[in-house]
Amino acid sequence: MRISSKINAALFGAFACGTLATYAVLESTIKPQFDAIERSTAQLNHKRVTDAFEAFTEKLKTATQDYAFWDETYNFMQGENSEDFISSNLMPEFKAVENLGVNALVFLDAGHKVRWGAAYDLETHEPLDNIVEEIAHFSRSHAYIGGSEDQAKRGIIRTTKGLFLVAIAPALKSDRSGDPMGKVISAKMLDVEAVKKLTGVDFTLEEFPQPANYEALHEGVDLKSLDEHVQTISVVRSVIGRPLVYLKVTSPRDVSKAGSAAIWSAMTMMIMAGLAALGVLWAFLARTIVSRVSSLKEHFATAGSSGKIKPAAYTNNNDEIGDLARSFNSMAEQVNLLRDALADSAYMSGLSEWAAGTLHNVRNGLTPVTATTWQVQQIFDGAWLKNIETAAKELEGTSCTPERRKKLNSFLLGSAPRFVEAARKTTDLTAHINDASRAVLDIVAEFESYANRKTTLEPVELLQLIEAAAKSTIGIRMRDAELILPHTPSSITGNEIILRQVIANIFVNAAEAIEGQKRSGRIEVSIAPSEHNPAFTRIAISDNGEGLEANRLEAIFRRDVSTRSRTAGGLGLHWCANAVKIMGGTIHAESAGPGQGATIILELPRLETKLQEAA
Repeated sequence: MRISSKINAALFGAFACGTLATYAVLESTIKPQFDAIERSTAQLNHKRVTDAFEAFTEKLKTATQDYAFWDETYNFMQGENSEDFISSNLMPEFKAVENLGVNALVFLDAGHKVRWGAAYDLETHEPLDNIVEEIAHFSRSHAYIGGSEDQAKRGIIRTTKGLFLVAIAPALKSDRSGDPMGKVISAKMLDVEAVKKLTGVDFTLEEFPQPANYEALHEGVDLKSLDEHVQTISVVRSVIGRPLVYLKVTSPRDVSKAGSAAIWSAMTMMIMAGLAALGVLWAFLARTIVSRVSSLKEHFATAGSSGKIKPAAYTNNNDEIGDLARSFNSMAEQVNLLRDALADSAYMSGLSEWAAGTLHNVRNGLTPVTATTWQVQQIFDGAWLKNIETAAKELEGTSCTPERRKKLNSFLLGSAPRFVEAARKTTDLTAHINDASRAVLDIVAEFESYANRKTTLEPVELLQLIEAAAKSTIGIRMRDAELILPHTPSSITGNEIILRQVIANIFVNAAEAIEGQKRSGRIEVSIAPSEHNPAFTRIAISDNGEGLEANRLEAIFRRDVSTRSRTAGGLGLHWCANAVKIMGGTIHAESAGPGQGATIILELPRLETKLQEAA
């Protein structure tokens, strides 16, 4: 055999070995990463479906508690003002359930009898036969659910019409006091197609094979990798914890297919380059090709160990090795693009945080409404009004003596100033309720429009916005607190609705921090140009409340981390941080330590800066 043939044979054999080794490296390092990403995506898709169920039942819970924790409902459950309550709040029946966005609404008294109930198909407007009775029967069979705690139980139940999402809450007074006088139950049909459209995930709910061994059911999520898709399976349980159906989520295996195609494409290109290299002189191969092939081989072997595949060298050479390097870089670029696309898709899971943040803001907005309503109730003393009513009836009678009539007239005339003062205070407090209610409506309107558009940035007058937020939060919650606001008008670029809720959240946190101290409260707001960036405006909100440790100044803006050591929470400031970031700004906290108060600092783009950029 000629030397050239031996060299070619040796080169071919070496190249064949290198090709096999490279394929093994790609299969053992990069391919498993594609499979891992695919499994992670399948788990994420499964969680999107379960999170959607949680979001729907959380919405039901809020709607149910609105009725359950209400003095008028409490009286209605005891048989008081039944006709007025029904005509004012529950008629017509279809509108009563449609306005809540549910299919069924049931009021059960303390004896588990239906005080009122209605169930309708929201699309056809037709009544859902027997659903009210089935829901009432379920509640009687499990009387402990929602019977004594001051919050709703939520979950899923089975009916003859299919699976329903339900929320069950005890009927308590508005301040959640008193013995439960029954239950308020709302239910909504589990619309599988609507959940699919919302999550963008394909899934099914399948019955258990009969007979089923419920005790042997797996609690977690099972994952199966099939030829064309990945299937995740978990058990969906009812509101009482009993297994109902299997949730089976199907995720396509697009990622692993793309990974296999990329690997085979790279291998094909490498084989083609190797075949072309066989025709080159052995000296040139020995001195210039073999060393570079070895280098590329090492690069391939280590490519899978990094989170992002780095490009290979030798792309400037106009030979087969250069082609191989460029082919690999093209593959690496496609792999990296796929990786980035998967990361971008995870953004959709953040939409549930926006929904949770909006609900948090609505609850904050309703707090002053509840507090003000209580103050209105305190203005009109029951005994005083009873005395006036008694005096008026006595004056109307014919048996009243002139001397007695004169005393009664004097008493009624003397009560007139108190009536006037009570009316004035009631008018003022009603204005607070209107302001807070409009703020809640603005929140809901902003969130409803958010699904169809990006956050709109517009000129915002800070002084007016801060005064409105303070009036609807601190003005109701801490009437004796010293509030220091700036007087110089200033404009920034942002979203007025979102920014107002951010500042209202900060005011609520400041008020809660002050409530934990025994000294008088003080909250001060200042507006000034940013020290670090003249194109930004600095808004500082300081309080003399509990303060924060240095190691918690950054953590309070994370999800599930609360500024209060005595309470749960951690959603408000996390939502604020996300909202400020969307508006192009920053937020951070400063504190000298526990007991020394705290300052929340926002920095947002000045209006002049955005105008200059637009010009």
